Amino acid sequence: MDTSNAVHLLKCHAFAHDDMHRHKAEHGFLGSLRPFKGELREGNFHELMIVLRALEAKLGEPVLDREMITCLWSICQLGRAWAVEPEGMLRRNGLITDEQVDRMENWLDLISYAVMTLLGNGGEKEAFWGYREYISEKLDPLMAELDVLLEEKVMEDEIQELHENYKKQSGAEEERLAAFEAKFEVLLPEDFRSFYRHKDGSGYAFHVLYPGDAEAGEWPPYYLLSLDEMEETKSYFCERDELLAEYYSGEEIRELDPKIKPYLFHKKWFPFATMAGGSLYLMLDLDPSDQGTYGQIISYTHDPDFVYYVADSFTDLLQESNRNLSMMDEIEY
Repeated sequence: MDTSNAVHLLKCHAFAHDDMHRHKAEHGFLGSLRPFKGELREGNFHELMIVLRALEAKLGEPVLDREMITCLWSICQLGRAWAVEPEGMLRRNGLITDEQVDRMENWLDLISYAVMTLLGNGGEKEAFWGYREYISEKLDPLMAELDVLLEEKVMEDEIQELHENYKKQSGAEEERLAAFEAKFEVLLPEDFRSFYRHKDGSGYAFHVLYPGDAEAGEWPPYYLLSLDEMEETKSYFCERDELLAEYYSGEEIRELDPKIKPYLFHKKWFPFATMAGGSLYLMLDLDPSDQGTYGQIISYTHDPDFVYYVADSFTDLLQESNRNLSMMDEIEY
C-alpha cells in the first residue's frame, strides 16, 4: 500500500472523502456508525491499522499534513463520542451492545496509541505491539485448534510422514517477512504475518486449509506455500495485470463478487496456498474494490478460469477451515 492509497483509505474511514457517497466512505469506520445498523466491521479496524503502517514515515515528518491529522483525530474523537460515551448517540438510544462498546473502545485505544507513538518517532515495533497482541488473542487459539485437528484427522501412513515434517517446520523471521514486503512494495496483513512467524508454509502436499462448505462436500484442500515458494510463484502467476474484460462478456463479469476488482490476473494478488497437483490458488487480495477489505482472501480456479471471494481475512479463513476439518472423518488424498 503506497502513501496515496493509504491517505485515500484514511479519508474514507474518517468520512472525509470528497465523495461521501462512495461505498468505502459510507461503510467505513465512522460512516458505518451513522447510521449504525447493528454491526461493527472488524475489517475497517484492520484496514486502518494497515493504513497507519503505510503512513509511518509521513507521521514522523517534522511538518505534518493537516488534513491527515484531522482525519486521525476525527476517527478517535468521533468514534468515542458516538459509540463509547454513555451519552453518545448509539448508547443513549440503545443501539449498541455492551460487548460492542468494549470492542470499539479497545480499537480506539490501539489506534490512538499507534498514532501517538508514530508521531513521536517511537518506531513501528512499539506502535503496533498492542495490535499484534490483539491479533494473537484471536489467531493463536485457531492455530492451536488446527494442530489438534491435524493430530486427530491424519491417519494414513503417507500423510503422517507429511504431518511430522509439518510439525518440524519453522517460522519466518521478522526480517524475512520485511524483505518480502520490501521486494513487492506491499504490507502483509498482520494475522497472515503472525501465522507465518510460526509456520513458513506447510510443506508440499500437506493440506492444512479446507475453505468452503463441508456439509455440501465442497471444501477443496490447500497446502501453504513458504515465502520462498510465494516469491517463485509470483514470477509466473499474477505477475501481470489482465482484466476479465479481455476474456469474458459483461454478463459473465457480473458474476464476479463486488468486493473484487475485475481482473483475472493482478499484480496485487499474492498466491499463498494451492492444491497439490491442481490449478487452484488461495490469494491475499492487497488491492480490493471499494466494497472489499485490504487483505481479504480470494481464490483462483482454473478451467474455467475465474476468481472468487473466500473470506474477509486470513483469520476468518482459518476459522472456516477448522470448522470444515472438524466435520471430516479423516484427511484423505
